[in-house]
Parts: sequence; C-alpha cells; structure tokens
Amino acid sequence: MQAAALKPLSGLRILVTRPLQDAQTLSEKLRALGATAVELSTIEIAPPESFDQLDRAIRSLEDYDWVVFTSVHGVEYFVDRMDALSVPLTTLNEAQVAAVGSATASALQQAGKTPDYVPSEYLSELIVPGLGDLRGKRVLLPRASIASKKLPTLLREGGAVVDEVVAYRTVIPRDLTPQRLKSVLSEGVDLVTFTSPSTIRNLARVIGDSELERFLRNVKIACIGPVTAHAVRELGLDVEVVAKNHTICALVEAIVNEIRTL
Repeated sequence: MQAAALKPLSGLRILVTRPLQDAQTLSEKLRALGATAVELSTIEIAPPESFDQLDRAIRSLEDYDWVVFTSVHGVEYFVDRMDALSVPLTTLNEAQVAAVGSATASALQQAGKTPDYVPSEYLSELIVPGLGDLRGKRVLLPRASIASKKLPTLLREGGAVVDEVVAYRTVIPRDLTPQRLKSVLSEGVDLVTFTSPSTIRNLARVIGDSELERFLRNVKIACIGPVTAHAVRELGLDVEVVAKNHTICALVEAIVNEIRTL
C-alpha cells in the first residue's frame, strides 16, 4: 500500500476503556480511520442499590425549578424509571431542564424532551451561571453515585436548594483483573482513551498507581474533556490530547490532529 493511501490512524493500537455498551461507537470510528481498537472496559454502569431516592424525586418533579442532567446514563435511568412509575415524560415540563454536553442533550431529545439549557462546555463553573438567579430555587441532580461534588457545591453557593439523587452506579467490571490488564497492556498500546474520571481511576485501582505509570510511560493519553484530563493528571500521568467538546466525534478529531503533528 502506498503511503498516500494510508488512513490517518493506520498502524496504531488504541485502547478503548468505555463501558461495554458504549465502546462500539468509539471503536468503530477509530477503526474507520485505520486504527486497531482494543476494547477493555474499565467501568460498568449499574442501577442504584435502591430506587427509593430516585422514585421520590420523580414523583415530586413539580417541586423543582431545575433538573440538571450531567450524563447520557443519567437521562436513560431517569426516563426508564419514569416509565416504570407510569409518570409521563411531560411531567418534566414542570421544571426547566439542563443537559450538560451535546450527547446528554441528544439523549433527552430522543426521549422526547428538549432541554431548556445546554452549557457551551462541560465545566461546573460555566454550568451554574446559565441557570440564572438560583436564590431559593430547588435543583434536582440525578447522576452517578460517585459524581464530583463541585457542581452541587457551586449551586448551593449560588443560593439553590440542591437534591442529589443516585440515578446509576459506576462499578469496576468483574473481569477487569490485574492479570487481564497486564496481558492487554503488555501486547503494546500506542494510545489510550479515557471518557470519564472513573475510567482512569478504576484502572489505577485494579493495577496500582506505580504499575499504571510503568505500563503507560510511552503511551499517549487522550481524554474527552478537562474534567477527565484533571483526573488523569492527579495520578501523575501526562495528557497529550483533550477534546475541545465533550463528544466522541471531538475526541476522535483531537486524536487525529495529534497524530498528524508527529
């Protein structure tokens, strides 16, 4: 094959750490550009241990001024639970709805609800101002069990009464063992993608910080956004690629741009 015919990611082995049900979209885009996508889920999405808290919030939607969704999975579990409780989706019209990230907004729209506000970036500092005057307002945050406390803290500092409810959990997959991790990494990886803080933190928990640093020493790291990049840097690792927008397409574009500069 002539060099001119090579695809932009030809010859690269790229590790995809997304949850199993989400990995295919990213893998397909990488393979279409010539890469070998190696799927190794470091995170699994699971329902909450109890739906009681979420159910109470759904049955009391009329009490909230804002409902803020920060992930696709938050939307999916929330909408599924509304259906299980026979609460019509139109009940969400009782409050204003914010969707953090275009993928989250799309998930809402696919369910039948157009968000009232979509911030330009996935940053807590930019989300809060777009919600307007929050003094005395009630805000519902349905999200992951281990989500960052930064957003609710900023909302409360703005005067809001915030209810955080667990819509889903992120757990370490049972088959993510140190032996399997080392086997995959020892085969050689040119670049690894992280799409949430949990994807990198779980990797570190399973393999250990020092082993993680050793295996990723000569591997480029690509993150879907600044929050995930911060989690990677907290573990002492360098980040070469950060997507400008919090989407899979933007992540792939940023990876291609990085490779082209080499």
